[in-house]
Amino acid sequence: MVDVFLIPPMGMQAFWIWLTFGILLLGIEVFAGTQWLLWSAAAAGLVAVICLTSLPFGLVTQVIVFAVLSVAGALLTKKFLKVPGEGPDVNDPHVRMLGKEAEVLSGFATVAGGERTGRVNFDGVEWPAVLEEDSGEVKLKNKDRVVIERIHEGRLYVRPAV
Repeated sequence: MVDVFLIPPMGMQAFWIWLTFGILLLGIEVFAGTQWLLWSAAAAGLVAVICLTSLPFGLVTQVIVFAVLSVAGALLTKKFLKVPGEGPDVNDPHVRMLGKEAEVLSGFATVAGGERTGRVNFDGVEWPAVLEEDSGEVKLKNKDRVVIERIHEGRLYVRPAV
């Protein structure tokens, strides 16, 4: 009786089959950009390398190892790779400003719409600013410090620094 775990292809032939399959998956991943096929491509590459060893590693065993590695990689994706849409965008230059202090240059008088607007200086750049509503009737004058809470449509939303 033939051992089902030793069914060919094995050795160099299996290496080229799995390597080609891995490169194909990697190519699809480059165009799709989903990060899910990345693990399958890596698993195919690992199976290809294992096929080069002299271990009795038949087709059924190869497929099982490939499937286990692919599923394990997919389950660990959230741990190792940043999934789009979570957290701040690394390319957004304004993210570094959040939580930092700026210096009041002028104002924070109430204008139409009930917003208290003024001008602040952050890192040598003058910005239009809006005092957050939960700040109450705080009086801010020149050279006072404020903390940047958020940035929206080119305006800094600030609160008084403690």
